[in-house]
Amino acid sequence: MIPSVAIAMAAMVAIPAAVTALVRRGDRRRPPSTLVGDEAPGALFTVRARRWHPVLLRVFGIVFLVFGALLMLLSLAMSGDPEAAGPLLFGTAVGLFGVLFLLLGNGIARRRIEGHDDRLVVTPMFRATQEVGPGAISRIRPTTNRFGGLDMKAKGYPGTITVLATDAAYPYLCAWLDLRAPGPWGEFVRSTTR
Repeated sequence: MIPSVAIAMAAMVAIPAAVTALVRRGDRRRPPSTLVGDEAPGALFTVRARRWHPVLLRVFGIVFLVFGALLMLLSLAMSGDPEAAGPLLFGTAVGLFGVLFLLLGNGIARRRIEGHDDRLVVTPMFRATQEVGPGAISRIRPTTNRFGGLDMKAKGYPGTITVLATDAAYPYLCAWLDLRAPGPWGEFVRSTTR
């Protein structure tokens, strides 16, 4: 019998590999496109999450909310039972996770980077949109997740600009950075080839 830890470890490796392979295979089948349909006029490309990323998170959020609400209704039906507090607390926690998944799905649907000739227009998940010029980019480093990508630090921009390698139009952002921010991009390439 295979221990559950071994199954979890295998899933931890297999799931990101399968998702990355499916995204790349889908990209090879589809003709190259830099546009997603709702970008600003004059944008060369728009980097954003794939359409199914926020949909999947929203579906999980709705399922968790419904399951949490059912558990809370169950605890109300058992109001005279001293063990009714367990389903009430668990239902509340599950419902809060549902709200978290919905907020995360909405944030991922909002997150984008529009590339123009002289700037990037960055719309993060929950903050205001800002423009970042190529000269303001001070550092580019690889992300620490399993899917790959890059983190950018820019002068005058609070926080980190994170882009996943599975995002739509990610190669176009890489080409833009290579042409317009060669110093930080060269350091990024050297750090990934070590």
